[in-house]
This record gives sequence, C-alpha cells and structure tokens, in this order.
Amino acid sequence: MASEAYDRDVVSIVNQISLARENEIVVRASVQFLKIATIATLAIVTVLGGQRFFDYAMDRSVAADVGDRVRFVVSEDDQPDEVGDRLEAAGLIRFPLAFTTEMRLTNAGLLPGEYTLRKGMTVSEIADRITGQTVAAAEPEVTEFKITIPEGWRVEQIAEEAEKQGLEGGYDAFMAATKSIDVENYLFLQDRPDRAGLEGYLFPNTYTFDALDPEYNIRLMLDEFNRQYAPDLQQRAQKMNLTTHDVLILASLVERETAVVEERPIVAGVYINRINSGWRLDADPTVQYVIGEKGNWWTQPSGEDLEVESPYNTYKIDGLPPAPIANPGIASIQAVLFSEVHDFMYFVGKDDGTNIHAFAVTEDEQNANICQYLDRCG
Repeated sequence: MASEAYDRDVVSIVNQISLARENEIVVRASVQFLKIATIATLAIVTVLGGQRFFDYAMDRSVAADVGDRVRFVVSEDDQPDEVGDRLEAAGLIRFPLAFTTEMRLTNAGLLPGEYTLRKGMTVSEIADRITGQTVAAAEPEVTEFKITIPEGWRVEQIAEEAEKQGLEGGYDAFMAATKSIDVENYLFLQDRPDRAGLEGYLFPNTYTFDALDPEYNIRLMLDEFNRQYAPDLQQRAQKMNLTTHDVLILASLVERETAVVEERPIVAGVYINRINSGWRLDADPTVQYVIGEKGNWWTQPSGEDLEVESPYNTYKIDGLPPAPIANPGIASIQAVLFSEVHDFMYFVGKDDGTNIHAFAVTEDEQNANICQYLDRCG
C-alpha cells in the first residue's frame, strides 16, 4: 500500500512539473505574440500618423483660396526636392519636406507633363497626380467666376487674372475683346482719340465674369464706369475744360503715383500746376508704362529709362500722354476733379517705407527734400 501511494505521489509531482512547463511555454508564447502585435500596431500608427501629418500640413496651408486651380508643370529634369519647393511657392503645400518624404515612401517617379492642381489637395493626392498613380477627373465646365480688379491695374494685368480664373481663351481672348467690342452705346468713349483703347475705362471692382464671353465681361466693367462717373463728375470736368479722356489720363497718373488717398488731391494739383505753367509732367509712372512687360508691369525706371522715346514718356513729350496708363478708381478720379489748390510744383517719395511724399514749390526746396529723404545731396 505504501508503495502504491508513493507511486501516485511521484506521478502527481511529474504531472505538476509538466503542467508548469506547459504553462511557462504558453506564457512565453503569449508575451512574444504581444510584443510582435505591439510593434506592428506602433508601425501602423506611425505610418498612418505620418500620413495624417502630411495631409494636415497640406490642409492647413490653404484658406479662402481652397479649390482654386493652379497650372503646374513637371519637366523631365525635375527632382522631388525642386518640385516640393515649387509646390510651396505656388501655395499648394506648406512643407516641401512633407512632399519629398511622401515621394520616398511611395518610391514613385515623377511623370513629366502639365497638370491642373487645386489648392486644398493633400500631399498624397498631389504626389499621386504628378506621378501618374491617379488620373484627374474631367474638370466640370466653368461658366462663371469671381474676379477682383484692384485700382491701378493696366489692361494686361486684368487679362492675366481673367486667364488665371478660368476665362476660355485666356489672356489673348480678353485682349482681343478689348479691340472688337462694340462701344457705340457708351457716350463716355466718344471723345477718345483715334486708336485709343479701353485703358482707363475698365472700372476696378469685384465682378462675376462669364468664362465663355470676354466681351460680356468688358461690358460689365464699362457699365460700372458709366455708373460711377456720375453726371455731377462729368459737369465738373466740363467746368475744368477737361474731357473724360483727359480726366482718366490724369487720374491714372495719380493712381500709380501714390497709394495714400489723402495725398491724391495734392499730387493731382501738382500735375495741373505743371500743365498750367507749360511744364512737362515728368511723371515716372508713364515711363513704367512704357518699359513694363509681362511679369513685371511696374518696374522702377532707371535714369536711362527716362530717355526712352515714346509718346507716353512725359519726360520727353509736352502735355498729356495719348491715353491713360492704368485703370483708376473713383478716389483718383475725384482727386483730379477736386484737386487741391496750392503752389507746389515738385514732390518726392520719402524712402522710409511710409509711401508718403514731400512737396516743394521751388527747385531748391525739391533738392533739399531729395537730400533729406533720399540721401542724395549735392
């Protein structure tokens, strides 16, 4: 009996030891599994978190301009870091590093071509588009768009903005329409000299343009000018022996000369004093109009530029240039018609970032102002 009890105890102990070993193996396996699962989960979170960061970086880079279309060109020699910098410059992304990292993660190559991207796209969407991973859906037909035309823009600048916003035919269609539109119904255009265009008459404002009809858009601006240039202003011009065309020429000079509204009647008074005294206008903006070119319409003229031969260069011609040099707003038109009466014949911009001018009656006073504010003495 004792022997049987002993045998049972031994078997029991062996079974307990075996069970403990099995439990240890299960625990070790469970711990190993949990480690692997944790690493995998962290990896997924990291990848998704990185993707969320890229998307966040993109989404936070835009605001009111979400949805605006941007033409973007990828050439054969482009590298991801260069493209990232250009995407940032175009306002499509906020962090170029997000784009280059996305390109490394996907290991996709850039596909040369011309793309229409929209502000508000994520980094991933942009990368997929310009690597050929996705194809853009057909753009819905744009029939109208909002456009804001600031005071002082020349016609070419309006044409560029209309093209950017979606005008069919773009810049060329707009410019052609300024020459082909029927203007017989606009009495204020009748006193223009032969061959004078619509510069000065396209009234600055915010409009809803027709994407398919540039002539309609031009009529919108002419109608707005007709509304703004009210009968009392027309009567004031007649009293001053100025045609509408003359008023707009002077107003365009004032518009381009100073951004300070309070100064405009003073600047207009200087120009009128020069005209009444038989002086040349010597207006820098007229030279800017001559030398301006696409991408830099209002470059600062050099001393050599002041010698350029042109009917618009008021350093070389007497009287007014043949047409306005920009499209002025109502404040500049009113500044001409109600210019300040004074004896100033000169002015110079203060080189202190204020955009304010110093005015002078005599040449000696002007030279003193130039010495004081521009540090050009002697």
